[in-house]
Amino acid sequence: MLSVALLSLAGLVAAQNTGDPIVYDTQHNVTSLYGTWATGSGGVQTGSGFANPSEMTFTYPKTTGWSVSFSSDYYFEWAQYTFVSNGSDPSCITGYVFWTHGQFTENENGSLTMSPFGDGYQQVQDACGAESNVLENTNQSIYVPWWNIAQDTTDGYLLKLQKYDQTYYPPFKQISTTPNMLPTRQLREVTLGSDVTVAQSKRDLVEEETLEKRNAAPAGAAPAVVGGLAYAGAAAVAALGMLTI
Repeated sequence: MLSVALLSLAGLVAAQNTGDPIVYDTQHNVTSLYGTWATGSGGVQTGSGFANPSEMTFTYPKTTGWSVSFSSDYYFEWAQYTFVSNGSDPSCITGYVFWTHGQFTENENGSLTMSPFGDGYQQVQDACGAESNVLENTNQSIYVPWWNIAQDTTDGYLLKLQKYDQTYYPPFKQISTTPNMLPTRQLREVTLGSDVTVAQSKRDLVEEETLEKRNAAPAGAAPAVVGGLAYAGAAAVAALGMLTI
């Protein structure tokens, strides 16, 4: 079984209440945190267009990125579609598709903790892995040590989120002041730790379905579950460089 931890998403929650209490100021109140935010071109967004938890499937966006939504009653949703290249072997590209939702807390030290309902899931496709394509349940908290909101003259409001290792996600642009989210409750029964291996052979990565075939599918076609993820990753890495989770 391929075991993958999205460490840049899941910090050590035990550290969330360390440090002195923070006074929330204009860095956090330029505009409300509530709404939907997305990196880059906004191709990845939370809501029904990305994940279908009841079927445990994804609809792959045309571009990579992250998206997060926050509601005024302290619910969140997170979507991620990224690729990471291997510095020692550029052909070994790993693709990650990740979705989760739950409740979030604004901690006294200025951090955010997003605690999932437990029905999140992720797909990991490793071109050089023993099991090349795995779909698995995940129940990882997302810890953001620090965050702020700034206003850009071109892009408008930008949300900056720090990762557990003190690096940063790309800036999140405000897509909507209304959160675009699936229902804020557990959406499927889950046995945590159970995995579904959806493709075993490396040959399947390039032969099952290419990105061009997916883009040419008729409107209303069912979302692809597996095909083309690594092929899309090669194009994405070539165009955008190495992406971190």
